[in-house]
Amino acid sequence: MLTQGTVCADMPLPAFSDLTIEQARGKACVACGKLLGLGRIYRGPILGYDGPMLLDVDVWSCPPPAAGR
Repeated sequence: MLTQGTVCADMPLPAFSDLTIEQARGKACVACGKLLGLGRIYRGPILGYDGPMLLDVDVWSCPPPAAGR
C-alpha cells in the first residue's frame, strides 16, 4: 500500500496473479494502478506459470513526482 512520501517505483513488485489486465499490458502503474503516460519507469518482468507454461509480462510504474511537490 502506498503511503504519503512513498514513490511507486520503490514499491515491491506484486505476484503475477495479482496484476490487473491494464498492469500486465503496461498501461497502468504496477504499484498504484493509475493509467500511465510519459515518463513511466520500467520495473522489469514479472513471471507466472499456467501449468507448465511460463508467462511473463513487463511492468511499469509512475514517474517520480517533480521536486517540490
